[in-house]
Amino acid sequence: MGTLENTVSMMKALPETDLLEIQNLTLKLFRQRKSKTADEAVKKFLKPMSQEDFIKDIDMAEQEIAEGKYRSANEVFI
Repeated sequence: MGTLENTVSMMKALPETDLLEIQNLTLKLFRQRKSKTADEAVKKFLKPMSQEDFIKDIDMAEQEIAEGKYRSANEVFI
């Protein structure tokens, strides 16, 4: 039996609560892998940022938020 068949046969024997835990763990692993891939792609285009520059960007963002110069994530990503 291959890996897929073994996995399916084990999962058939598990209670629903365990299956939900497996699903959540799988989602976490998938997100981590996706994040690592995205991080590697970003590294190709952006240079590392100094702590000083990072703090300046945060200060600027906080100022823009205080001035109402922002949009909700729903507006940006939808």
